Amino acid sequence: MRTLNLVLAVLLLLTGCAISGVSAQTSSDAAAQVTVTGVTLDPGVFIEEDVGTITVEITNNGAESVPIRRVTMYDADISILSSSYDTSMYLGAGNTMTFVFTVQAGVPQGIYYPTFSVDFRNAGYLRYPVELRVENDPLKISVLSKPDTFAAGKKDTVVIAVGNPRSDMVNGVVVDPSGNGLDITPSSYFVGNLGSDESVQVPLTITPSDNSVLTILVNYKNGVNNHQSSLQVPIRLGASKLQANPILSNIQVVYENGKYSVTGDVTNAGLQVANSVVVTSGDGATPVAPYQQYVVGSLQPDDFSSFEVTFTAPDNTSTIPLAVQFKDADGNQFEQTTMVEIPPASTGGGEAPGFPLPVIVLLVVLAVVIAGVVWYSWRKSHEPSP
Repeated sequence: MRTLNLVLAVLLLLTGCAISGVSAQTSSDAAAQVTVTGVTLDPGVFIEEDVGTITVEITNNGAESVPIRRVTMYDADISILSSSYDTSMYLGAGNTMTFVFTVQAGVPQGIYYPTFSVDFRNAGYLRYPVELRVENDPLKISVLSKPDTFAAGKKDTVVIAVGNPRSDMVNGVVVDPSGNGLDITPSSYFVGNLGSDESVQVPLTITPSDNSVLTILVNYKNGVNNHQSSLQVPIRLGASKLQANPILSNIQVVYENGKYSVTGDVTNAGLQVANSVVVTSGDGATPVAPYQQYVVGSLQPDDFSSFEVTFTAPDNTSTIPLAVQFKDADGNQFEQTTMVEIPPASTGGGEAPGFPLPVIVLLVVLAVVIAGVVWYSWRKSHEPSP
């Protein structure tokens, strides 16, 4: 009897070991069917100290449910800010589960591999290294075009380009220009998303009132992290090399009938069109009819037009200013002054009043001819009859 009991105990022990081995083998086989089917990083490429998320998707490709004890992520360099998934769970056959971890890349620029780990119950682990890139390249700002010099009160255009040299898109890009004494349009420019190796041009209309510095700030986001790039552009006032430049020439001054009459030519020696050109007399002179002002209109570069203005001036006035007023394409008003010498009014001006010399000579000749005809007629009438 004692021998029979011993045999039964041995058989039960062997049976239990066999069942346990078969169960472990079955669990491992089922866990082997679980694979990582998706990894998403936000942002796609981190900047040093950026906070973001790593989302990992796993799928059970087998025919049996798989028990999971714990899911976690760990790394010696990348900080894992969120907790592990410590709740027991089952991943059913053909099902998918997603796990999200918050991380911070407080590391220098480089490539890192934090490990995603799934602890199966009695069936080992699934470990998967996730590639995480850290690049510190900011957005680049460059000036594509601007005037050599700016004129006070005159609109000019500065065109900038914002480029993304990074390996991934950035979002929420906004250009904010500013500067003391600068009237800037637009005051802010929303770009939105800017893809890798892409750029966008932003035209800025600048109207300065004084020397200043144009500061361009580009604010953008990398995931949920705010970043900023900046560029400063000096704004120096001076004479524009391109603007219209009306020049007066061939000026003649005549005083007659109690007023001065100035005639001449106005030529646009600049490289831009002079609009609404008006010639008039300046301080010290009183414009009078018929040409108080002379409207020339538009003058193309190298084009010219004649003009005439009439005015009176106090005695002993030797010079008066002639003003040329014009506008640029934006409607900004400009004025250039040329000093003109005038003769004293008491002397009758540059030309003596009365008949011109050729007319006088003609009258003298005509008088001599008439006198000769009269004398000849008188002599014929007094000759004795034959």
